[in-house]
Amino acid sequence: MLSIVICSVNSDYLSQVKKCIEATIGVPYELLIWENRATNEGLCRVYNRMAEKAQYPYICFLHEDILFETLNWGRILADVFKQDEAIGLIGVAGANFKGRAYSGWFTGQNEIDRYNITHRINGIDEKMLNPKDTANYVHQVVCIDGVFMVCRKDVWNTVKFDEEFLKGFHLYDIDFSLRTSRLFKVMVVTNISIVHITQGGDYGNTWVDETINYHLQRKSLLPWPKDIPSAGNFETRIEATWLDSLKDRNISFYRRMRWVRLQGLYAKPGLWYAIIKFIVYRPLKLKYIHNLFKKK
Repeated sequence: MLSIVICSVNSDYLSQVKKCIEATIGVPYELLIWENRATNEGLCRVYNRMAEKAQYPYICFLHEDILFETLNWGRILADVFKQDEAIGLIGVAGANFKGRAYSGWFTGQNEIDRYNITHRINGIDEKMLNPKDTANYVHQVVCIDGVFMVCRKDVWNTVKFDEEFLKGFHLYDIDFSLRTSRLFKVMVVTNISIVHITQGGDYGNTWVDETINYHLQRKSLLPWPKDIPSAGNFETRIEATWLDSLKDRNISFYRRMRWVRLQGLYAKPGLWYAIIKFIVYRPLKLKYIHNLFKKK
């Protein structure tokens, strides 16, 4: 029923997730593994290449650094797809708005974000669940996190990953899910629990460069959808979220200034404090000073 595609760079993580899938999935499946340590192919190319080989009607694009806590998650997915034939893509984290603001899928706004994921950092689990209403566990969104993406094979065949535009390891999930959401329903399910056992993506110079380029090239697609109430206010709030999120990342001064300049953030007085922190927080080692005060 499920063809599971994994682009692998870590044999230990791969071995662990394979055992976890076998113990928890609850439906027939096949594994389509691409060993990427030697070739370092971009994710879009790998995913398209492996999806062509899929024998089952549903394809799961999966990161190898996760563990499943929910039993029979394959059956849960199949039931959701069967409930509505318009559903084309399912994830466990996403948002129902993607604005022009340079960002990943996450907005930091409870009204917009939908997710059920646990981050395991240094052996400590941080559970992220929104909304907490367990009675409703299927939520329509427009973009999802690539850690776990499941689509019908015919949907992949219609949309496909844009390997000519996105040649690396970033933005593939946002692009694929945004383009899918214009043709099919994209959903987040919050009754499947996974544990992300690494800190996730590298939000450094490469991510910044590719994110800026993506938003410049795909600006005609954004914002999406266009009918979110107070969309302008959401844009500013999302800009502030990402200024704060990136302030302690290993990003060059040039790229920090470019991030602010290209979005015209300096023209928004409400963001000036966030911009200052974004520019000086890491160079001035303010996190070190902040932690000293916390200890005292």
